[in-house]
Amino acid sequence: MKRILTISSLCIMFAFAVLTLSCKQDSENANDTDAQEETAVVEEVSIDADTQGEESKVSIEVGERSPAFPGAKARFSSLKDGDVLDDNNISVVVDVENYELGIQTETPRAKEIANSAKGQHVHIILDNDPYFADYEAGVPFDIGVLDEGPHTLIVFPSRSYHESVKSKDSVDIVNFYVGKEEGEFMLDESKPTIIYSRPKGKYEGKDAEKIMLDFYVINIKLGDGYQTKYTIRKNEPDAIEHTITMTKWKPAFVIGLDSGEYIITLQLLDGEGNLVDGPFNNTERKITVSTE
Repeated sequence: MKRILTISSLCIMFAFAVLTLSCKQDSENANDTDAQEETAVVEEVSIDADTQGEESKVSIEVGERSPAFPGAKARFSSLKDGDVLDDNNISVVVDVENYELGIQTETPRAKEIANSAKGQHVHIILDNDPYFADYEAGVPFDIGVLDEGPHTLIVFPSRSYHESVKSKDSVDIVNFYVGKEEGEFMLDESKPTIIYSRPKGKYEGKDAEKIMLDFYVINIKLGDGYQTKYTIRKNEPDAIEHTITMTKWKPAFVIGLDSGEYIITLQLLDGEGNLVDGPFNNTERKITVSTE
């Protein structure tokens, strides 16, 4: 009788141990799932794996913003909204506050990506064309000869390695006319807009190893029903597309592009992935990469 009781007790203890181990494993698996979901939220990025291909060595990753410049602003001092200019040979004067042009931005990133030897500057964008880099505040900067009609100018501060200073107060936008006060402006400041900034031009040698993707947003908060998408593909038939979709206003970096010409597309999408209407919200640029 005593032997039977002992065996029964052992069986009960064994069953309890198995049940405890099973519960512990379920708990660990649940914790793993939570960790994966948390990681996905932290990354705040979706990369299109289907189009990248297993053999592709290209990767795109979201980076952190560089240290902020509190109160930094760029302003057009020679133009204001609604101005009508008689002379179509246009120059502008940009003033800056709480920001110094012509010096190097002292962060580790300055040594990791393409960096201007001329230092910090402002990006001036005319009618969604590639930006001009202006390194001197308070001095007339030549924009060129413009067609008659409405035009839009945008300016914001840029670090020496071309990462924009991101703040709703840092940017200045001026809609103006050349010649006749007729026509509609490209940019309506009351509507959601994304401005293409980088990449631009030619990347050679070390500068081609890691290329920054950067943009400016106006009248929106990414993640609050809006997202941005970069698409990168080589300018040749049947080229693989590399895409990244982001819900935070941060720079991203592409690594592994080989030599050639690439088409870069920046789009502003709504929460369901549809293109947001606007002339700036679907912009295409070409860059050249030379790894040698």
